[in-house]
Amino acid sequence: MRLAVSAAGCVLLLSFGAFAQKKPNFSGLYVLAWPKPEVRHRKTMRPSQLMVVQYGRVLRATLTERGKTRTSTYYLNGTVSKNVAADGAPSTDRARIQYQTLLIDSIVRVRKVTLEMEQKWQLSVDSRHLIIQITASAGSAAVPAFPLGSWENVYTRVSVAPQARKADRK
Repeated sequence: MRLAVSAAGCVLLLSFGAFAQKKPNFSGLYVLAWPKPEVRHRKTMRPSQLMVVQYGRVLRATLTERGKTRTSTYYLNGTVSKNVAADGAPSTDRARIQYQTLLIDSIVRVRKVTLEMEQKWQLSVDSRHLIIQITASAGSAAVPAFPLGSWENVYTRVSVAPQARKADRK
């Protein structure tokens, strides 16, 4: 009896271990659900869209907001990638997946100030929502880094339109 219980326990632990090792796939088209889009001149602005394509150890994120599109490429093994942050500032990024979370550490140089940003990407249990938590601090050569704050964006996964699928194949 003890042997049967021990064997069942081992099988259960092995199955949990296999589940924990599975890497998340963030691929999909998402629309910003929270915070809600702002209202200007009695018109609600179009919500931001985030297209994520993840293949192998590379993740490519294309963000469209306020009519502007910017694409960032991240190497998921911690290798440095060079991207462009908002307003065209150069960004040096390192990304890695830890358990079910994508961690992205960025250094953005804006004039004489250096911004340090940390992003934590997580999928909801049903994979219908992408939650991105962002923490930022700023500093310079003369002033040590001080926290700017943290915020959270929640995106809802939507079905990919046929024309978007065709564009991905090209």
